[in-house]
Amino acid sequence: MFRLFLRSVVTLIGSALIGSLVVFLLLRLLSGDVATIILGKGATPEALAALRDELGLNRSWPQQYFDWLFGLVRGDLGKSYAAQYDIFHEIWSRLGLTFSLSVGTLLLSAIVALAAGIYSALHVRDWRGGLIDVIAQLGLAIPTFWAALLLIGLVSVRLGWLPAGGYVPWSEDPVGAIRSLILPILALSIPMISLLARYVRSSMLEVTNEDYIRTAMAKGYTRPRAVVVHGTRNASIQLLTVATLQFGTLIAGTVVIENIFALPGLGKMLIEAVGNREAVVVQSLVFVVMLMILVLNFIMDISYGLLDPRIRHSSAGGAHG
Repeated sequence: MFRLFLRSVVTLIGSALIGSLVVFLLLRLLSGDVATIILGKGATPEALAALRDELGLNRSWPQQYFDWLFGLVRGDLGKSYAAQYDIFHEIWSRLGLTFSLSVGTLLLSAIVALAAGIYSALHVRDWRGGLIDVIAQLGLAIPTFWAALLLIGLVSVRLGWLPAGGYVPWSEDPVGAIRSLILPILALSIPMISLLARYVRSSMLEVTNEDYIRTAMAKGYTRPRAVVVHGTRNASIQLLTVATLQFGTLIAGTVVIENIFALPGLGKMLIEAVGNREAVVVQSLVFVVMLMILVLNFIMDISYGLLDPRIRHSSAGGAHG
């Protein structure tokens, strides 16, 4: 297990370094002069020169890259040109909200999808399994922003149960924070649950034909109990795989959801930075989002080892070999 952990750490660090270089180069190769992006094409040469000097854009690209990279490590990314906030502190203050939104969506989606997928697989030949499949299809067909608007109209406007927008920090009122996140998490979870439930159902249908399920039934287990007890771990591995692959889509969804519900997270910050042509802020935000995805992949790699002993053994065997 230690070798798997060490290999995953090395992969995480290497991927983060490569990703930071890609983000840095793409901004300059695709967008051109950063100073012109910020000030616009109508800026005077004197203003462009002053901004390049202020942001260090008159240095070589390797110098700019390492200054930015070491700034990430030190927590010093400079200031926003338009809003004049400290970039690192602003990202850090908003990260908790986006993290809570993403993790809450993943946990809710995984739990509900696992239960729905197992139930559908156990009742694959009757109307109950068919009903779960129909609901999953409908969930996949509903766009995230449309689900958010429907939830606001029903739960907030008509029933008045939850706020339609805004955010209460956890430090001020934990209950208020939970209330402000329920609808955004539900809106993000609807398509995620539908997708994951279909994969769990497929995985559980394969498990029901395995020899160890028949052996468990021969020992006195009922078929549903045998499938749940011995098949859930295999289904969980596939669930983790698909959830990890969908995390990038989930982060893209949070950008939309945070703006619909007026949540001051990274997604809203990204939209504001793009609107204000804050190229340096966008560069750091994109890297932070990418780093979140890499960290989740790291956690999932470790989870695979915990769920499936074969992965731990193959990792140890490969290292010895």
